[in-house]
Amino acid sequence: MNLFTVGIALVNTLVRLMPIGLYTGSGMSALVMNDFRGVLLLLGLFFNEMLSLSYRMFLKGSYNPNCALLMDNEGIPFVLPSPICQTVAFFFAFSMMDMYYRDVFLPVRFYMLLLVLVATIFSRVNVGCKSIIDAIMASLIGVLIGVAYFEIIKNYYRRDYLDLEKTESKVDDFFASD
Repeated sequence: MNLFTVGIALVNTLVRLMPIGLYTGSGMSALVMNDFRGVLLLLGLFFNEMLSLSYRMFLKGSYNPNCALLMDNEGIPFVLPSPICQTVAFFFAFSMMDMYYRDVFLPVRFYMLLLVLVATIFSRVNVGCKSIIDAIMASLIGVLIGVAYFEIIKNYYRRDYLDLEKTESKVDDFFASD
């Protein structure tokens, strides 16, 4: 076993655990850091999963065992409804929309997230989970859902949204009769 094979296996493992990391990170941001943006991101990821589950149930899609996050002792796969490419692309689009609306471009963030997205597509093709076309299409669907979701919540996506003093003063300013 050479170093290249070990590197590919490591990338495949990290990509397979990527959705769990995104869910955990956004949940911890919401709970521990008291950041409302984490709640909105977690709700968006959950919305992405429910949307994928609904169209998978509607189209009666089957699960590919190569796409499984985990396998139990009997060999039954545990697969999330949303493909990993779609989840990572959702997060990529969500982060890009955040940069767009803040009118700031962070090249390190952009290229790192793009690298993660490309590595995810490569990994899913490498393990036989998806063809290259399927992986790209799942990523495009994730990008579209991420952009649409951010458009819906963009007015609420700020760190101090739950700060009652600031929120109440903005509400009072809105209803002021000047």
